[in-house]
Amino acid sequence: MQVYELLSVGMVILLGLLGGKVFHRLKIPRVTGYMLTGLLFGPSVLNLISATTLADTRLVNDIALGLILFAIGGEIEFNHLRSMGRRVIYIALAESLGAFILVFGITALISRDWGLAILLGAISIATAPGVTLLVVREYNARGTLTDTLLATVAFNNVLCLVLFRVFFSFYSLTRGEPLLSIGLSLFMELVVSLGIGGAIAAMITFWEQKIDDLSELLLVIIGGLLLGIGVAQTIGISHLLVCLIIGAVTNNLSLMHRLVYAELRQTEMPFYIAFFVLSGASLHLGELSHLGLLGLGYLLFRPLGKYLGSYLAGKRFGAEPIVTANLGMALLPQAGVAIGLMMTVIEPYPEMGGIIATVILSSVIIYEGLGPLFTKLALGRAGEIHLQE
Repeated sequence: MQVYELLSVGMVILLGLLGGKVFHRLKIPRVTGYMLTGLLFGPSVLNLISATTLADTRLVNDIALGLILFAIGGEIEFNHLRSMGRRVIYIALAESLGAFILVFGITALISRDWGLAILLGAISIATAPGVTLLVVREYNARGTLTDTLLATVAFNNVLCLVLFRVFFSFYSLTRGEPLLSIGLSLFMELVVSLGIGGAIAAMITFWEQKIDDLSELLLVIIGGLLLGIGVAQTIGISHLLVCLIIGAVTNNLSLMHRLVYAELRQTEMPFYIAFFVLSGASLHLGELSHLGLLGLGYLLFRPLGKYLGSYLAGKRFGAEPIVTANLGMALLPQAGVAIGLMMTVIEPYPEMGGIIATVILSSVIIYEGLGPLFTKLALGRAGEIHLQE
């Protein structure tokens, strides 16, 4: 990093920390404070965090998002899921399907473009893992709803990443792309991601057995994540699925995973703060003026689909009332993963990518502003917030 980039990162972290404290005193989740601080100091308002700063600190974003996906992947613990029962998988599938069907339907109705409808439907499945994770940690939430929420977010992000790649490949096929090229791209994205993530997780687990110092294991994990991100970007695939797989496999193979995750929290917070401040700074209020009927449909029908899907599945499969009544409103946040998938479309198909970008970026402003508040409200209604004095 050059000197200017280091200055930018330091400024971003300190501004975010200050903003988070101020908003926390106002009973607003810190993660909302981080993003609103970024919005205030970003190009849309004061321009202290300029577009150049955003470009210079992209590496910080990649690392932070990798850490977030690793942590969310760590929520896929098979022994824990078995104790929770199959209902959490059914609920995750139902809320994902609910969002997909409603967004697909309203998009197809408004635009008459089936390709656009299916891609926006796939993107609508993702819930922002970082926002959810930080709200849960800030309020020390624990209980049935919290466990179900974290597992659901992990599953719907896996499902979103896989389905989007499959649908995007079929869309490319209809646009005349060679079948061999599409098949190779899909293979690289899914199978190679699984191979890279699994191999790095196995390396971390093997290394764990040879050491007795948690700080060394922490370095191994961070090094493994950086390796996974670097390899993925070098061969031209998304690092999101790779990092999620590393987290999931490590969590199920490691004998020390609980200690590992506790130790990792001591390191990851500066990256998280920087990530959400930069996410807030990258939002442009002017996008709201371009929301349009299609964006409004996405904005309303995505949360409706998630709420109805989780509610009906919870009723059908005997989930506890606190899950059935509250899970849907906790699934509102959407940011990093959705924006990453949006960027995948823009490069090869600028026209469609521009439409998707307008819808996603304008709705993210709303989702990221209200999402953490609704997640906090849901956890509070379930009685699972345990603030430490």
